[in-house]
Amino acid sequence: MTDWKKIYQEIEKADSIMLTTHENPDGDGIGSIVALFHHIMAKEKKCRILLTSRLPEEFHFLDPDNKFEFFEEIKHSKWLENVDLAILLDIGNYTRTGRMWNVIQQNGTTIVNIDHHPYPNGHPFTINVSDINASATGELIYSYLKTVAPGSLSKKTYEAIYVAIMTDTGSFSYNNTNVLCHEIAANAINAGVDIAKIHQNIYGSSSRSRIKLLAAIADNLQFTYNDKLVWFVITKEMMQQAKATNDDVDGFTDFARSIKDVEVSLMIFENEDNSCRINFRSKGHYSINKIAQYFGGGGHSFAAGAKVSGKIAEVTQKVVKKTIEILKEQEEVVD
Repeated sequence: MTDWKKIYQEIEKADSIMLTTHENPDGDGIGSIVALFHHIMAKEKKCRILLTSRLPEEFHFLDPDNKFEFFEEIKHSKWLENVDLAILLDIGNYTRTGRMWNVIQQNGTTIVNIDHHPYPNGHPFTINVSDINASATGELIYSYLKTVAPGSLSKKTYEAIYVAIMTDTGSFSYNNTNVLCHEIAANAINAGVDIAKIHQNIYGSSSRSRIKLLAAIADNLQFTYNDKLVWFVITKEMMQQAKATNDDVDGFTDFARSIKDVEVSLMIFENEDNSCRINFRSKGHYSINKIAQYFGGGGHSFAAGAKVSGKIAEVTQKVVKKTIEILKEQEEVVD
């Protein structure tokens, strides 16, 4: 059982605290941050939220006061060097905190990691809470608050936790959905959270550019490995033609996974810096986090990602090849 009091004590004794999550943040990381931020600010601490990627538009409703900041070395490094406590949420792998990691590690900052992704042995954190049985990191934040500060579970806190769990369970449809997920959802509704509005904000407001980009992707899906693997690329040219932004891409890997007979979906997205973002999704027959880890990324068994240096053609070739290799290895183990 997790000793949440240790983390509570670290928050109590810290004067300045930084919260962050992985690059290209999702609803779980963002919701977990917001819920914990409310708890920390109630203690009148100095707390800032820094991200290595900009906050996706569909989650802006969780940040009415613009507390999420995009990390800039010139602007933030001096402050970050003097932070007492850094809390990392849902990162999957510390490398996914980008340039911030070197700053906080080199300055002896106390680092707390709270995550539901598996983490390698020999982690670099002061305190590490990694519970792969949790549906989402938001579920762990709920457990933390329920243990140390049940009175802090307000409507706005439940709203953030609900977002975290809803998005990471596929609106309570994935096999990681558990009894506690529904308990939290019921508590959120009782607290007055408008769950229909949340779903509309996140899933019901697609831009025209997103639909145009999705149409281009759907027309160029690549099926391989007996149609069990579907993969697609998103080039800079495709983004320009659709007039799309990075926010428009969220959910495309889930879309591809939903195709009949497909077991694993893979997205290769061309970044601006001669690298590619790769996302994996699995229906459950294959575990794909080992593939992401091979490329320096992380995640859990059925949803994972990484960032790979190189041009999109060469990245695509080696990622698709390695994905098939690892899928075959898993079948051989079963046999």
